Amino acid sequence: MSRPQKLLREALKVTSTPRGVSIAGPSRLAIALPSRFNPSICPIHHGHRHYATSVSSGSSSTSSSTSTIIQKPQPHQHPAFESLSQELSSTQPCFGARGDEIELLTSPQMFYGRLIEMIKRAKRRVLISTLYIGTEEGELVESIRQALTNNPQLRTVFILDYHRSTRLSRNSSSSVPPSTAHLLLPLVEAFPDRCEVWLYRSPKLRGLLEKIVPERYDEGWGTWHGKWYGVDDEVLISGANLASSYFTNRQDRYIHFKSNPSLLSYLSSLTRLFTQYSYLLHHSPPAHISPTYTVPLPNPSSSPSSSGSTSRASLIWPSASIHPRRFSTHALATLTAFQNSWRSSNANRSRRVDIDTWFWPVIQSGVLGLKEEEKNLVKVWNAIKKSYESDEEGSKVRVDLTSGYFGLYKEYKKLVLDSPASTQIIAASPKANGFYGSKGFSRLIPEGYTLLESRFHREAVRRGRAWDEEKNVGVRLREWEKEGWTYHSKGIWLSPSSSSSSSTSNPFLTFIGSSNLSTRSLTLDTELSLIMMTSSPTLRKSLGQEVKTINRDSKDVGEDTWNSEDRKVSWLAWVLVALGVEGML
Repeated sequence: MSRPQKLLREALKVTSTPRGVSIAGPSRLAIALPSRFNPSICPIHHGHRHYATSVSSGSSSTSSSTSTIIQKPQPHQHPAFESLSQELSSTQPCFGARGDEIELLTSPQMFYGRLIEMIKRAKRRVLISTLYIGTEEGELVESIRQALTNNPQLRTVFILDYHRSTRLSRNSSSSVPPSTAHLLLPLVEAFPDRCEVWLYRSPKLRGLLEKIVPERYDEGWGTWHGKWYGVDDEVLISGANLASSYFTNRQDRYIHFKSNPSLLSYLSSLTRLFTQYSYLLHHSPPAHISPTYTVPLPNPSSSPSSSGSTSRASLIWPSASIHPRRFSTHALATLTAFQNSWRSSNANRSRRVDIDTWFWPVIQSGVLGLKEEEKNLVKVWNAIKKSYESDEEGSKVRVDLTSGYFGLYKEYKKLVLDSPASTQIIAASPKANGFYGSKGFSRLIPEGYTLLESRFHREAVRRGRAWDEEKNVGVRLREWEKEGWTYHSKGIWLSPSSSSSSSTSNPFLTFIGSSNLSTRSLTLDTELSLIMMTSSPTLRKSLGQEVKTINRDSKDVGEDTWNSEDRKVSWLAWVLVALGVEGML
């Protein structure tokens, strides 16, 4: 068996499966699946009023199945979106749920409260994937410690970004650990068999650059950026990291799947696969581990301790056969096989007859050559365009798009400008940008976004896509600003463009996750997001409320904005954008 096959088999192993639930991954499904996946047997949002689902006869003496017609409300009547769901299911893993099993959280405080509640009731598994955890988050770590102490069967796995989690704080005190890795080290030491901390390092920064790039800027070559938080069978997907601002005054999006063991098993398996390309934090590496595969955990030069677990702590590379800087080809092959394996079991996860919401995870890792987000959002925009080819009443859709950073990927800009759909784009105002008022070159980042935004606006005007308030067509640019807050939300919503009923004018499709829809997200960072379609009135209402809430703190911007004195772009910001820094923003 080849090394990739072994890794894939390991990634598909699932532990702590609830009794009676078959979610062990495609290679261990008890139900025989067709050798070639046929989307037509998967009841996924067909645009017509009826669709067929394959139902097992339940007889052990026959392998035949019966086709049952099930009537359900559909998210949109245009056949373009029936085709879209089939296209997505033919290339991506697909999961389903009822709308009332999904909750959209509305504030940082709700996000933090829900996360702590989930951890406190953990019995079997805790899974945390994020860029970093703030070193001040002692309460969060203590809740995990208590859960591990109270539940001997509980296992916890973290996967974080290497650079961000080992970077030493400049303002650390004796009461606050100097880095995320130091924050989690006591957990690893106290529960060595049940707590794992993995740090993923982008393979793009290597060679001479690795030696000369200042520590503060090493994230410019890519990060681990996916955010998923799982406990037992619950999952939170977000764009928010785990730090104080994300729990208080930094607005993001958060979606809670109250019970979806298949989704969490998928994320657990995906995490396990990525640990093959990550460093393991260890409080005291065993003697047999070669120094070739270990990196000492950075410690403050002023640290009073030259002994103890902190000074011995190291980061261990797990495989001698995989180079820690040259694993892109290997990882791409393994991830592709992993996604295909889960996709092949879509039919099995589609057997529930009460499902009204479907979602497709898409992984984007430009440095590894995996571009699922890019390919599938092109399909979404193609479906939008097709909906405008019909004169049927109510067939057209409108688009809402937001990102905390207006560095839209080039292909996405083109899709927006080429689309006939009315599109509203909301970005953070300079004051709502997380880099506003920072020191060094990062203080120029809000100016860089102003330059990119103004160029996009002028291109929209040149292309005849300027916003027309009377006709309600074109591309409308708005900026979010709220006193004392920063903006980190990102996503896309599709809604019927005209409807006499407010209930049917709510979004039926959304894109949600860690991606900022930026050049950086598409080419450098490793992201995970969901494309979700729903016919649930409750969930659609919540999606509509999301858009309304974001709009409440937003205002229109245009040429007058760019010409105002407080939006002048310095020559240095112009130079940085001209040098191609846009791709790192």
